[in-house]
Amino acid sequence: MNRAAEGHVSVERPIDELQEDDHPLFGSTEDVHLEAAHPDSGHYAVGGRRQAQRARRLQRKRRRRRRFIALVSVIVIIAVVTAGWLIVGKVANRFQVADYTGSGHGTTRIQIHPGDTADDVAAILLKANVVKSTRAFVNAAKASGQSSDIQPGVYQVKLESSGKAAMSQILDPANRLVSKLTVPEGYTVKQILASLAQKTGVPLAQLTSASTNLTALGLPDGYAPKSVEGFLFPATYDFNPDMSATAVLQLLTEQFNSEVAKINFSAEAKAVNLTPYQALIIASLIESEAKFPEDRPKIARVILNRIAQHTPIGIDAANRYGVALTGKDPNSTTYQEDSPYNVRTHLGLPPTPVSNPGEASLQAAVNPAAGDWLYYVVIDKEGHHLFTSDQTVWSNAQQKCVANGWCH
Repeated sequence: MNRAAEGHVSVERPIDELQEDDHPLFGSTEDVHLEAAHPDSGHYAVGGRRQAQRARRLQRKRRRRRRFIALVSVIVIIAVVTAGWLIVGKVANRFQVADYTGSGHGTTRIQIHPGDTADDVAAILLKANVVKSTRAFVNAAKASGQSSDIQPGVYQVKLESSGKAAMSQILDPANRLVSKLTVPEGYTVKQILASLAQKTGVPLAQLTSASTNLTALGLPDGYAPKSVEGFLFPATYDFNPDMSATAVLQLLTEQFNSEVAKINFSAEAKAVNLTPYQALIIASLIESEAKFPEDRPKIARVILNRIAQHTPIGIDAANRYGVALTGKDPNSTTYQEDSPYNVRTHLGLPPTPVSNPGEASLQAAVNPAAGDWLYYVVIDKEGHHLFTSDQTVWSNAQQKCVANGWCH
């Protein structure tokens, strides 16, 4: 029996009147069941076809919506990636190191001072238009691993160089503009000034004038010097171009200050009852007399022994220095000159050092050997000395020395 026969009438509602949950637009396509048109089914065939058509339209709409959403997603992703690339590019450009390329062109001079770091050098190079940015040079210096090898001095470098090229130029000794001079031990101020004028190009008159301004030369405290003699330390020096006369001399006096501080010279002088200046004078006499290390402390002892006995020290180097100060040839010395440097006739030390001593003579002056010697004399052509307290022994040796031309 069908439902109509039982008094129940089944009427298929129009699709537009379906409950929201039953409406094909709100359900899934899998929930739509199409029944075949059959008289006993209780459904109208026409209604079934309509539902099928609407379900297919819904499926097409959903596919189009999914494709649209996928397309929009792709567009959004592309937009985000593009924007990110542009932003990253702008940020990268902002932080990119400004640098020239190549080894540069032309030349200029820059000066690196003692104690300058790679950052300091970079600032100097930037100001001179050698590099395009300080970071370009600092990065190159770090990459080279040779930042500590940068030496103070004046350099000739190329303009508009890359940081790497600028670093290479500074590390190349050929680009450092210096005049190198070795000041020998025992040279007098007059000899040193002449050498400095020839090597540095600073006029001798300017150097001579600067050498008399003792305050500007930075001589050490506790000496009360009468001249710069003795304070121009013998060593090898590098002089930058265009240095003033005072700056040139200061290199030598600064080295003296460093050396005497290293050996504690002032305290050592006090330990042997000498002022620092007296010890320096003795060191200068030793430097002018001795040729061999073993003779230096013995000469110091002879000087101290003779001073203690109130006997003229009689060192010829002092006499010859006094004659040279007057502008005469020291070989013309008669040893009869009326001069405070004539230590054959005057007691005590000469008024100033008579040369510029090196470290060995400085050490010997404050560390005299133990002995009662009062005399010394050259005993061979090489310049070795005989030391004695016997005047007769000394006199005989002196005659031999003169006869052989080993001494005056």
